[in-house]
Amino acid sequence: MAAVDCILKLGGSALTQKNQLETLKTESVRRAAAVVSKLWEAGQRRCIIVHGAGSFGHFQAREHGVALGTSGRSTAGDNLRQGLCLTRLSVTKLNHLVTEQLISVGVPAVGISPFGTWKTTCKNVTQAGIDAVKDVLDAGYVPVLHGDCALDLEQHCCILSGDTIIEVLAKKFSPKRVVFLTDVNGIYSCPPDTPGARLVDSIVIGPERTMEPTVLTSALPHDTTGGVSLKLQTAINIVSWSHGAIPVLICKLDSKAAVKACLTGELKEGEGTKLSFVET
Repeated sequence: MAAVDCILKLGGSALTQKNQLETLKTESVRRAAAVVSKLWEAGQRRCIIVHGAGSFGHFQAREHGVALGTSGRSTAGDNLRQGLCLTRLSVTKLNHLVTEQLISVGVPAVGISPFGTWKTTCKNVTQAGIDAVKDVLDAGYVPVLHGDCALDLEQHCCILSGDTIIEVLAKKFSPKRVVFLTDVNGIYSCPPDTPGARLVDSIVIGPERTMEPTVLTSALPHDTTGGVSLKLQTAINIVSWSHGAIPVLICKLDSKAAVKACLTGELKEGEGTKLSFVET
């Protein structure tokens, strides 16, 4: 399998006003497209984009309990099915908007929805639509995936987060780098709005997935995918099982560092957070 240059995760909070139903940050979406365009122009064309749902999907999923699915193997009711449909309708709206912007700047982007080809059991991925992503890449297009619903063998359905998708894709495609572009400069010692919070430039992961330094994270009440906590755990997992062969960088979408992180895999002090691995 030919090497993938970059797997890029666009955070839902970076692309949308996450506390306002289906509200796009139009300028941020344009900036995200510009970053991908720079990759394309630089010849790094084997790139996979995954974006979060942000305010598209989370509200509907929370209202109808889509993340919980059924309990005790009970039959899925009309409310749950309606919730899944509404959630998918919302997240695919955002995928359309992101893909549309990428195409407008000359990137041959093709939206790929995970629903139906990605399946889970107890929220763990048991089937991933890798062939579709590979075929799109090999044909010279940029696949654009998104956080979505998934059919679950045990609980009828669940939420498949973009971060979970990123981890599966990283294992399958072994990219040169994974970059998370968020609405903040990187990972902080505690939630960024907390007094005394400081940007952590470097996080070192040990053989037992230990983390130095440790950080505290938080998530919004309607966030059904784990917020920053899942994002950080995903980054730790990728660095850990790849033994640092796949560097993971986290920085702000609306920054000059974003393009550099995607193109070179490097960040200077104060520009974001880079995760590395040590054996001892």
